Amino acid sequence: MSSPLRRGQRWPIYPVRVLCLLLAALVLTQAALAGGFISGHVALLGIHSANAILIALIATVLVPCTALLVRPGRGPWWPVPASAGLWILIVTQIGLGYGRVLQGHVPLGMSIFGVLAVLTVWSFRYRPKWTGA
Repeated sequence: MSSPLRRGQRWPIYPVRVLCLLLAALVLTQAALAGGFISGHVALLGIHSANAILIALIATVLVPCTALLVRPGRGPWWPVPASAGLWILIVTQIGLGYGRVLQGHVPLGMSIFGVLAVLTVWSFRYRPKWTGA
C-alpha cells in the first residue's frame, strides 16, 4: 500500500521566518548605529561596518532557504527572486557605504528595510499546504 502524496513540506518556512526576523533586528540595529555615528559617536562606525557584513552573510543564507520553499516545500516561487534581490540591495548598500556615497546609502537602507518587512510579514502569514501522514 502506498502512502498518500505530499503536496509539500512544512519545515522550509521555519528557517525563512527565523532568518527574516534576525535580519530585521540587525537592519534596525544598523539604523541605530548610523544614527549614533552621525550624532558624534565615531566608534560606532566600526560596529556599523561589522554589522553590515553579518547582514550580508545572513542574507546569503536566506536565498537558498527561500528556494527550499519551492522544492520540497511546493510553495510560491516569488520569495526566491525577492530574497536574491534583497541580497543584491544589501551588497550594493555595503559598497555605497564604503564609498561614502551617503545620498544613495541612506535611501537604499530604507528600501532594504521595506523589502525585508514585506518578506518577513509574508513569511508569518504564509500557511504551507500539506497533506500527508
